[in-house]
Amino acid sequence: MHLRQLIYCAVLIGIFGLFAKTAPPNWRGLWQRFVRRLSALAGHKTLSWVGLGVLILAARAALLPIWPIPRPSIYDEFSYLLQADTFAHGRLTNPAHPLWRFFESTYILQQPTYASRFPPAPALMMALGQVLFGHPWFGVWLSAGILAAVLCWALQGWLPPGWALLGAFIGLDLCLFSYWMNSYWGGAVTAIGGALVVGAWARITRGKRWQYAWLLGIGAVIVILARPFEGLLLAIPTLIALAMANRTARVWLPILLIGTTGASWFAYDNYRVTGHALRLPYQLYYEQYETAPPFSFIPIATAPRTLRPFGPGLRMRETYERARSWRVFLDRPMDWLTMLRYHYGNLIWVLPLAASMPLLARSKRTRFPVVLAMVMGTASLVEVWWYPHYAAPFLAALLILAAQSLRYLSQWKYHGQEAGRFLVNAMPAAVLLVMVTSQAEAIARHETIDQIQSKNVQVAQKESIERKLLRNQSGQHVIFVSYAGLPSPHDEWIYNPANIDAAPVIWALDLGQTENEKLRRYYAGRSFWGFKPADSMSLSPY
Repeated sequence: MHLRQLIYCAVLIGIFGLFAKTAPPNWRGLWQRFVRRLSALAGHKTLSWVGLGVLILAARAALLPIWPIPRPSIYDEFSYLLQADTFAHGRLTNPAHPLWRFFESTYILQQPTYASRFPPAPALMMALGQVLFGHPWFGVWLSAGILAAVLCWALQGWLPPGWALLGAFIGLDLCLFSYWMNSYWGGAVTAIGGALVVGAWARITRGKRWQYAWLLGIGAVIVILARPFEGLLLAIPTLIALAMANRTARVWLPILLIGTTGASWFAYDNYRVTGHALRLPYQLYYEQYETAPPFSFIPIATAPRTLRPFGPGLRMRETYERARSWRVFLDRPMDWLTMLRYHYGNLIWVLPLAASMPLLARSKRTRFPVVLAMVMGTASLVEVWWYPHYAAPFLAALLILAAQSLRYLSQWKYHGQEAGRFLVNAMPAAVLLVMVTSQAEAIARHETIDQIQSKNVQVAQKESIERKLLRNQSGQHVIFVSYAGLPSPHDEWIYNPANIDAAPVIWALDLGQTENEKLRRYYAGRSFWGFKPADSMSLSPY
C-alpha cells in the first residue's frame, strides 16, 4: 500500500509537469498567485500554528459521524485506558484487589498496587479528555491537534515561515489519519514534548531569547514522563549542546526548576505505584511477569509468574533472540523505514531527504537535528522491539531535515529549467490528493487504521456480550473466562476499570472451582457466568 501511494504521487507529479508545459499562461499564473498567498499566510506565524492545530481538531471532529471514536484492541491500549481512568478519578494508582489473581492481565500490575505499567504522560492527557468530554479518546484528539500546532511552531524557530509551514504539512497525515490520532497508544504527547525542546533550543541558542528556557524545561519533562529512555536520548544531547552555547543563569535556572519539579513528581508517582521512588512500573512488571528484557544487552530472566503458557512472552523471546543477533541490522532499517512512512505520511519525502544527507550533515543549520537522528538510530539497535512512536521525541528534528532537504531541492536546475522548484510545488499537491482519496476510500470501506487493527479481535464481541447481559439480566455480574483451547496469545479478555468492584460486569480468570468459590463469596450479590472463547461467544450460567 505504501509503495502504491508513492507510485500514485509520482504519476500525479508527471501529470502536473505535463499540464505545466501545455497550460495557458494565465493558468500558471493562478498557481503562482496561490503559492504567494500561502507564503503570505505563513508569514503570520501565530496564525499559522494555531490555525493548523484547529484544522486538525475540526477535521477529525467533522469525521466522527462516519469515522467514530476508535475502539481499543491491543494490550497497550487497555493498560493506558486503565491508567487514564485511574487519573480521571483523582488517583495515581489503585489499591491491590484482595483477590487480585483473578484479574491478572497483560501489561497491568496487580501488586503492590493495581496500575498500568506505562509512564504517566499519555494517560494524563486521556484522563483530561475523560473528565472534560466524557471519553478518554478526546484526550488523544486534543493531543494530536496540539501536536500539529507545536510542530509548526518548532519548525518556525529553524526555518523561514513558508518552509516551516511546508514541514508541518508533511506531518499532517501523522496527526490526523495515523494511529497517533486513532488509537490509545500513539506518540502525540511524547512528540509534543520533543517539539517544545527542539523549538525552544533553536530560539535560545540562535535568537538569544532566554524566556523560552521555560518551554524547553516543560518539553523535557513531558518527553521523559512519556518515554523515559527515548526522552533522555533527546534531553541529554540537547542540554549538552545548550551548555556549549549558553551557560547563563537566566537560561539554566528555569530549566533546573522545571526539571526538578518534574523529576520529583515522577519519583512520587513511582513510589505510589511500586513502593519505591526509583523503580518504574515498567521495571516491576518485567520482574514479575516477563522474561525478555526491553534491551538486548540485558540477559534473559526467569519471571516468577506468567499470565498464561501461550502468552505474549513466547513471541517476545523470539524477538529478543533476533535483536541479539546479526539480524538486527536487517530488521532495524526496515523499522526505520516504517517509522519514516508514519512520520512523513508518504515515502516520497524520503527521496529528497536521502539525496540531501551529505548537505544536511555539513550544514551548521541542520547539524544538530542530524546528530539527534543519529542518536535515535544508534540507540534503537539495542532495543529489542521498536515501533514508530518510539521515535516520537525526534519527530520535530526529522521534519526539520525533510523541510531543509526540500529547500535544497528547490535550487536544483535541469538544463536551465527550474525543475527543483516545480517538484517542491508539485509534491505537496500530489501528496494531498493521494492522502485525501486514500483515506476517503478507507473510511468508506471501514478500513481505517483503527478498524484494521481491531479486526478479528474480541473487542466488539466483549462489548456485545456485556450489553446483551445487562439488557437481559438485572443486577451486576461476574464472568469467569477460561482460556483452555485458545491458541492465540492476543485474545485477552480480562480488562476491568480502575474501580473493579463498581463495574456492572466484571471479567475474571477462571482459576478452578475451589478458587472460584472465593470470588463467589466476595461478590455474593452478583450473578456468575462461565465463558470459554475457544468454544463459543455465548455465556453459560456458572
